[in-house]
Amino acid sequence: MEERRPPRERELVLSPNEYAYVLDTTKGHINCYVGPNKTSLAQTDQPVIFNALTKRFDAAAELASAVQLFATAPANWYMVLKNPGRDGMHPKPGVASGLVDLQVGKKVILPGPVSFALWPGQMVKVVEGHRLQMNQYLLIRVFDADEANKDRAAVLGVDVVGDDVSFDIGDKRVIRGTDVSFYMPPNGVEVLPDDDGRYVRDAVTLQRLEYCVLVGDDGKKRYLRGEAVVFPEPEQRFVDEGGRKKRAIELSEITGLHVKVIAPYLDEEGVAHAEGEELFLTGKNKIYFPRDEHAVIKSEMTEVHHAIAIPAGEGRYVLNRLSGEIALKRGPTMFLPDPRREVITRRVLADRECALLYPANDEALAVNRALRRAPAAAPPPVAAPRKDIAVPPPMPGPSAAAREAMAPSNVNMFARGFVAPRTITLDTKYDGVVSVDVWSGYAAQIVDKSGARRVVRGPRTALLEWGETLEALTLSTGTPKSTEHPLHTAFLQIAGNQVSDRVDVVSSDLVEAAVTVKYRVSFEGDEERWFAVDNYVKLLCDHAASIIKAAARQVPIRRLRAEIAEIVRDTVLGKKAEAPRVGLSFAENGMRVTDVEVHELEVTDDDVGALLAGAQLHAIQSAIEVAEKESALADRRRLEEIDRQLAQAEHQTKLLRAQLDEEREARVFVLQEHRQAQHARLLELKRTSEIADAAREGEVREQRLLIQARESEAALLERQREQELELARLREQTEAAVRQAGAFSPDLVAALTRLGDTQLLSALSANFGELAAVEGRGLLETARKFLDFVPQTALPVLRTAKPAAREGDAE
Repeated sequence: MEERRPPRERELVLSPNEYAYVLDTTKGHINCYVGPNKTSLAQTDQPVIFNALTKRFDAAAELASAVQLFATAPANWYMVLKNPGRDGMHPKPGVASGLVDLQVGKKVILPGPVSFALWPGQMVKVVEGHRLQMNQYLLIRVFDADEANKDRAAVLGVDVVGDDVSFDIGDKRVIRGTDVSFYMPPNGVEVLPDDDGRYVRDAVTLQRLEYCVLVGDDGKKRYLRGEAVVFPEPEQRFVDEGGRKKRAIELSEITGLHVKVIAPYLDEEGVAHAEGEELFLTGKNKIYFPRDEHAVIKSEMTEVHHAIAIPAGEGRYVLNRLSGEIALKRGPTMFLPDPRREVITRRVLADRECALLYPANDEALAVNRALRRAPAAAPPPVAAPRKDIAVPPPMPGPSAAAREAMAPSNVNMFARGFVAPRTITLDTKYDGVVSVDVWSGYAAQIVDKSGARRVVRGPRTALLEWGETLEALTLSTGTPKSTEHPLHTAFLQIAGNQVSDRVDVVSSDLVEAAVTVKYRVSFEGDEERWFAVDNYVKLLCDHAASIIKAAARQVPIRRLRAEIAEIVRDTVLGKKAEAPRVGLSFAENGMRVTDVEVHELEVTDDDVGALLAGAQLHAIQSAIEVAEKESALADRRRLEEIDRQLAQAEHQTKLLRAQLDEEREARVFVLQEHRQAQHARLLELKRTSEIADAAREGEVREQRLLIQARESEAALLERQREQELELARLREQTEAAVRQAGAFSPDLVAALTRLGDTQLLSALSANFGELAAVEGRGLLETARKFLDFVPQTALPVLRTAKPAAREGDAE
């Protein structure tokens, strides 16, 4: 077989289903060669390829690159052919065809199966038939109205259409998957691809609580709710911002939605809303679906406004945007501000206010300074986390299997997995209103810019209005009290207050001394008077010191040292009588001194102090000596008293022991008599019981003997009958034996006896022969050794018989 040689460079060989264009460069004619064909090209022939983009014929670099395949559309496919021939003919296979008259600019649809070569200048696109699911659709456009109107039902993919349906050039229609499962466009209609080049488009399947937005070429929007499959109109498109499918907004009592009316309308309750009106929608278990007349106003990139938690004892400042008034919203509550007119405001404290409200609180001072430095439009700085609040670690999320089980699907289902419950931490230390904690036993006066005042008694947390602050007190400090370093505070201790001071006094004998005292102070009466005096400590100490000095001036130093506490208490609190001391009261601010503690009296003159100390030492020594002797006397008296008590106790113990012994012996005697009486009764009962038992036993014995006698008589009778029967039977047997014996002759009996002896001899010889041979005895002696009888008839035979020879002995 010859090898197939490759064709020469100028030979065009076309297989079936192939064609090529050849340009005659001398005439400009283009011929279409269709396989199967073999042609030798001239030097003036140039293979070319039609460029569908530039609509020009480009020269082929090589002859093989000019070969093209037939345009083929299998079954359920179709072709979009541009510039068809006027007669609808195609190049014939196996020949070269010249250019024919084409309908340039026209486009036709050719359903498959079909396959042919293209005329020079023709363009074709092979498209698969369109299979549609229920939620898919096609967008078609009419490019030839005459052809489309010839078969209007095929254009729409239905069986029958009305007479009023007609098509114009450029009309668009939507072919829905709910109407057609497979679509082949007829002639005059083309299927438009989307931006990604796909012909089949996806509709939107909406479930409950879902909606989508369609916008038309005229700018109008349509909001469609689920459950539905949404197909857009030809002039509409889906709004893809945030996805085609959108969830309805769930509203509750603590969530709201701020919307603006952009077109007038009547709501479901018949209320008219004008254009430009703003609404704040909220409500319990309400589902909001957007509508054409609403535009949602976003705040800080969020649509839904959420309520804030205001715990008990806290609050928020709320600014009215319309009137400028700032109100205080108190907790506990979930506060949802209306964004149309309410704005939550934060109050920034100055350094003096911060130090007054929160003394020695560096954190609060730093936070307020940072708030003052921050720009007005910038968000407030985040305070450092509080150490007194435990923030839980992040909860672990669900596993991959749980997330897959809980993923949304197109069926109604319940998915359960372990997900940690949601936990939040409320840290509103610097977010709420300015609050002041008034402790128990304290009071604070709140004043505002209009001059109004109110007193807050602890324990209580006071929430300050926007223009309110605390009344400041300036108190003297040190011992003795002075105003050089005053204490600025807003909190007045109204109960259990203690004020210490040092008072310089002079006695009647002109001795200078100093006494240290501590006053117990409380406030009572009208609360509004408590803060009437700015420095109540100075008022107290100055007045009390003056009256103590006056009292000390009337007393000598010796008595003053001994009775200083009583003198001071009588002077300040009043004389002690049957009634309690009234104390020292101040009408200016309702202050009352309820008690005075006197610590010590110190003599400031050293010489006088030494003399007083010596006298006091001598007095102390005398007092100690007297006290020692009095103590010895008391001890002796106590010892004698103890000895007397011991003797008396010992005598009482002996008497009690004798009495107890006598009582015990009497009880033992009574118990023995009682025991002997019980023993006698038991013996009597035992004898009575034995007599009764003997009588019963004799009766039982008599009955038993009677029964035995009857049984013996019956047994005797029975025995007699048995003996009689036995005698009768023996008599019958005897008679039968006699009759039988009479039937045998004496010779027959002798023969039988001889025969039995012979058989016995044979058995003895067989069994005792070897044994007799071993022992060297005869058969008779060997047999009698083991048997106590030997028949007399066998004796002669046994005497003459020889023992059997043992195996191996000589005969």
